[in-house]
Amino acid sequence: MDAPAQVRRRVQRRRLALGALTGIWFQHSYSYSDGDRWTLESRLGHLLQDLERLAAEADRWEQEKELREAEQRRRWNAVVARAHEQKIERHRATVLTGQIRAWRQADEIRAFCQAARARAGKAPVAADEADWLEWAESYAVQLDPLHEPLRTSVDPPAGREVLRELAKIDADAYPWPLDSDGRWTLPDDRPTDPRT
Repeated sequence: MDAPAQVRRRVQRRRLALGALTGIWFQHSYSYSDGDRWTLESRLGHLLQDLERLAAEADRWEQEKELREAEQRRRWNAVVARAHEQKIERHRATVLTGQIRAWRQADEIRAFCQAARARAGKAPVAADEADWLEWAESYAVQLDPLHEPLRTSVDPPAGREVLRELAKIDADAYPWPLDSDGRWTLPDDRPTDPRT
């Protein structure tokens, strides 16, 4: 090998290079260096343009990621809210049907007592039977939910485990939005429509 070729190789190895990693998995890193046809200084504008474009793409990608995460969180909160409403509806339906059964049973007891008294006609009812009918009528009053003003039942607690089963979600994916009384605790994340 002649001397000028060796010098040329040494010079090529000592060329100035400048580059940047993109930090995004689907992009390569960018680098520019002195070459036979251009100098690093002449390529600096291209490198800066690439870096600006990459920074803008990274910002856009990060914003899209944040929007996707916010949407996932909003949907998760909506599912939790919907499951909580379903749990309340089921509980109230159970209470209501229980009240109806108790009311019908009380009504049947009263009808039974009237039929027993009517059977006796004008004759006095035996003391044992009278005591029994008196107790049965007072028991009917206790059973009858209409002997007092009706109230909405107390809502069941908003436990993670119950709602996890009902909504089929990962209850630990985000901070739990309901307290033990079922009140929403994250004011910024409350879904506007629990059916969405």
